[in-house]
Amino acid sequence: MNEIIEIKGGAGEFEGAVIAVVLDRIAQEQKAAVEARPGAGLSPWIRALDPDDDLTPQEMARLR
Repeated sequence: MNEIIEIKGGAGEFEGAVIAVVLDRIAQEQKAAVEARPGAGLSPWIRALDPDDDLTPQEMARLR
C-alpha cells in the first residue's frame, strides 16, 4: 500500500530522507510482526479450537 506523506515545516532534503527511512522501517516492523503472529494464517474457527486459550493464568501455573 502506497501512501503519500507530506512533510510540512522546515525539513530539508536530509531531514525528509531521514523521516522517510524511519517511516519505512516502522512499516516493515509492523508487517513482520503481523506475519510472525501465531495463527495469523488460520481461520478464526480453527483458532477458536485452541485449548490453551481457555486456561486462566492460575490454571496454566498448575499445569507447569
